[in-house]
Amino acid sequence: MIQGAGIVGVDVGSTKTCAVVAAVHPGRKPTDPLDILGLGVTRSDGMNGPNIGNLEAATRAVRTAVRQAEATAGREVEAAYVSVPSGSVRTSRSKGVLQVSGSEVTPAHVKRVQEVGRAVPIPPGHELIHALSQRYTVDHRDRIRDPVVMAGDRLEADLCIVTADVAVCHDLSKVVDRAGYRPDELVMAPLATALAVLEDAEREAGVALVEIGGATTDVLVYRGHCIRHAATLPWGGSIVTRDVARGLGVQEDEAAQLKERHGGALREAADSQELLDISGARHGRARRVSRELLLHIIEQRLDEVLGLVYEELEASGTLRGLEAGIVLSGGGVSLAHMEDLARSVFNLPVRTGIPSLGLTGMAESVARPSYSTAVGLVLYGASRASAGGLVGATRAFTRVGGWLREFF
Repeated sequence: MIQGAGIVGVDVGSTKTCAVVAAVHPGRKPTDPLDILGLGVTRSDGMNGPNIGNLEAATRAVRTAVRQAEATAGREVEAAYVSVPSGSVRTSRSKGVLQVSGSEVTPAHVKRVQEVGRAVPIPPGHELIHALSQRYTVDHRDRIRDPVVMAGDRLEADLCIVTADVAVCHDLSKVVDRAGYRPDELVMAPLATALAVLEDAEREAGVALVEIGGATTDVLVYRGHCIRHAATLPWGGSIVTRDVARGLGVQEDEAAQLKERHGGALREAADSQELLDISGARHGRARRVSRELLLHIIEQRLDEVLGLVYEELEASGTLRGLEAGIVLSGGGVSLAHMEDLARSVFNLPVRTGIPSLGLTGMAESVARPSYSTAVGLVLYGASRASAGGLVGATRAFTRVGGWLREFF
């Protein structure tokens, strides 16, 4: 193996731990496609919902996933970019103000006004993980994405401040460190997912990323290239699995297999004559059940979860501004007719976000909604590692150049 020749994104989820290894070559330009080298996935033992309940078990899961990815990549990694569950995160707005005395705005002015905006009180028990510069104002000209070389007397920066629970950050860092890797940065999970699956035009027009994970559903709303709303709902794909287990009278492991192999989001798509063999663990003998019943159980619960997302968007006042509609992601959306169900709930355009653009190497292997966060983490890390600006020519790195460069 080649020592230290790549970076890894580690997504410690409630049901699975995913690691993606990417190459970061010396002198790599931000416009270069990102070379995906390896993928590792294992069950997330040691998790209590979205949080770590057993450090040793979680450490084993991280070590297993990263070593799988390293073996596929044929090289070792050192730097890890690690997702922080959004349920442990708080977002707020801040404004930095700086007098520039009629001169042109320089990069030094931009850096200074960002520093002013970051100087805000942090909630007790939290630590700062991101200060995202979303837009600028020069005198009375607002909604400026890059103020450099503009003339004016007053520069303002609108920042989104993201803090995370100190204990959660400590546990995640400790798990990755004990697994044998250096946790370079902690990244808000839906922020990484957005980097992997959202288009620049969508963030401008107005879009809601809806990521259905195992234990939670994350909602992240963009409009005018700014984060407008972030929320976490305490329901995800696991509650669907539990409903299937109860409804069919099987164990949860079998319910998960039935959902994956035969599931779907619309009951009407099932053949009413199609039957499935199930173990009948609670009934003493094997049985056959209608696939239509399985899809009915899944549809009812997913409709409820998406309905709660609808209510969240409506209550936040962001629903009517979603001209680009809804982008679905996460392991909980990989079911047939999921987009159709979501369209019926939101009455908006819906697509499934799959990480693929601007990726080479094992790009096809990671082109699944469940891997979006891990892919976003290595996109984030690669951009951090690249020297110079982040203005890109390829579609994926136009996304990075257009908004990730303002993070740092």
